[in-house]
Amino acid sequence: MTVGLVSRTGEILGQARCEPLGDDHDPNVIVRHIARMVQKVLASQSVSLGAVAGVGVCSPGLLDFDKGLVKAAANLRGWRDVPLTQLMADQLGIDRSRVVLENDGNTALLAELWIGAAKGKKDVVLLTLGTGIGSGIVSGGQLVRGCNGQAGELGHSILIPEGRPNKATGVQGIWEMYASATAVVARAKEGIPADSTLHGLGPEGLGCKEVFKHAADGDTYAQGVVKETARFLAIGCINCARCLDPQLILFTGGMAEAGDQLLTQVREQFALHHWSIAPVRLEFRIADSPAHAGLLGAAYAALLAIDF
Repeated sequence: MTVGLVSRTGEILGQARCEPLGDDHDPNVIVRHIARMVQKVLASQSVSLGAVAGVGVCSPGLLDFDKGLVKAAANLRGWRDVPLTQLMADQLGIDRSRVVLENDGNTALLAELWIGAAKGKKDVVLLTLGTGIGSGIVSGGQLVRGCNGQAGELGHSILIPEGRPNKATGVQGIWEMYASATAVVARAKEGIPADSTLHGLGPEGLGCKEVFKHAADGDTYAQGVVKETARFLAIGCINCARCLDPQLILFTGGMAEAGDQLLTQVREQFALHHWSIAPVRLEFRIADSPAHAGLLGAAYAALLAIDF
């Protein structure tokens, strides 16, 4: 958990405070923990809670933004219909209207819009390439949420019908099973030839970073995995472009650390699958990923939502 005091210009005042979540996921326990962190951060800057215009709260899971509810969160045991903004407001002793709930995928994008690589843009898709593919979408300057707050789950769009299974959802062939960092490792492990330099790493030593490193060092098999990954990413981005027509697609997360090694191939594959009736105008970039992006994005969500 991370708590910090953020100025209206996107500057973290003092130092953000980071503490482990802990094993007790009872919502009241977690909210009390966060409230204690808030008080310590404010005291470090000699700021009273009354001087704080708004509180942004970033949470994973399925959210009801208007009601401030966490409807379900896979990584928070027992969280069902948790009135997080009300709990937070009660614990801090402030009105609930000063507390704003935002999804963790959206906060990463909001940070980029505020002070990062998407500053000044109104149509942007951010893709987090890690365990899965997380995403955030801004269209016409507005976050895309959908009627149930579930829009933007781009990693769960079906890329290949009846394809690779996803045990968590029971759906086959979704995008993140082909183009996430986890998928890179899974696909690489399935057919490593004896003459590949990846062969000597063993299952425990093989990660996404190693696949990209060995590809850069000239390993033919690793290069094939990277090229196929870029193709899967590009095809998914084609679908994003046809549905959303963004100015910019940003990549963040562990796999994005490959930088131009990944971007160059994604751009090439995107061009190959792009329609012939118009040139490619979509820009691809690695996100700036400012330190404590979730914190900054949550603060920006509060800034946008609350009438100062």
